[in-house]
Amino acid sequence: MNDLHYAVVVGINRYPAFSDLSGARGDAARFHDWLVDATGGNVPRENVALVTATERDEREADVMSAVPTRENVNRALYRTHCAVRAAVAAGGDWAETRLYVFLAGHGIAPFGGDAALLMANAAIDLLGNHIAVRPYLSWYESASPFHEIVFFADCCRTRFGGVTAFGPPFTDTTEAPDKVECFVGYGSALGDPAYEQRVPEPDQSRGHFTSALLEGLRGAGGGTVTAEGEVTSDSLARYVRRHVLDRTAGELVPQEARFLRETSTPIVFAQGLGGVGSYPVTLRFPPGFKGGVELRGRGFDEPRRLDVDGADHVASLVPGLYKVVADSLTAPEFTDGGFFEVVTGGGSVVQF
Repeated sequence: MNDLHYAVVVGINRYPAFSDLSGARGDAARFHDWLVDATGGNVPRENVALVTATERDEREADVMSAVPTRENVNRALYRTHCAVRAAVAAGGDWAETRLYVFLAGHGIAPFGGDAALLMANAAIDLLGNHIAVRPYLSWYESASPFHEIVFFADCCRTRFGGVTAFGPPFTDTTEAPDKVECFVGYGSALGDPAYEQRVPEPDQSRGHFTSALLEGLRGAGGGTVTAEGEVTSDSLARYVRRHVLDRTAGELVPQEARFLRETSTPIVFAQGLGGVGSYPVTLRFPPGFKGGVELRGRGFDEPRRLDVDGADHVASLVPGLYKVVADSLTAPEFTDGGFFEVVTGGGSVVQF
């Protein structure tokens, strides 16, 4: 068990001064479940604070009584860094410490900040009621109660230049023992919206970013597992970016997840998932086919370019789902829409 890992998880559905959401509280609960799962984050349950409203709170609240508030979140964060400092003082290894902060709800991009979760008691003239990622992250980097800081914010990043990004009220009383490693995931690009899935039952609605994030953290059927059998911040970011964009391609503004890694090496979220090797796969195009194609799939930061002149192409690929897309709009339609799967062992021929 990761005894020196802690988490604060926030999810807000009910906003008396704005439109309500359907999936944020459920997303927070799902992330909490991954954290405390022995096959997931493996964080002690007592080290995780879930900051949400009850259903009764949501039914009865007005803008002045709505929870959670900024104070609720600050209190939970304060308890975590007091707890980890006590654990390190008692002999725990600071290098093994990690803090997860998960935020889901309505969001803005205030002046001096890149994303801020609006609290339940926010209103158009109370936008200062928020938790802003960048100022909070800066405090944790400076005060360094934790070696690793992981922030995930599944919220819109609509720009509000007239709103100042507020940091935490905590005092920095310690000198950094070492460099803090940071990994941040935003549900959308700066200035853009984040979406929930449209489903018949509102209670079953989920954020696209959180859904892809949890799939990736659990290995995504091998889609985020490295050759060493790990899920890392790099493999996770690649998977989430691709899948959030795919899931929201039909929206007026497709959602583009963004990630920031300020670490010397990738952060490891899961280990021992079974390393995978790469295998030779022959890509066979229609007779006479010529032109450029993109090969999209697992492990690619960007699509791989292929110039085809009617010949077979042999590619070294790890198991997973792939797609070939022709540059030309007049190119013949590929079999199965260009999708194909690589299985363990390789050596297969894919006929397009």
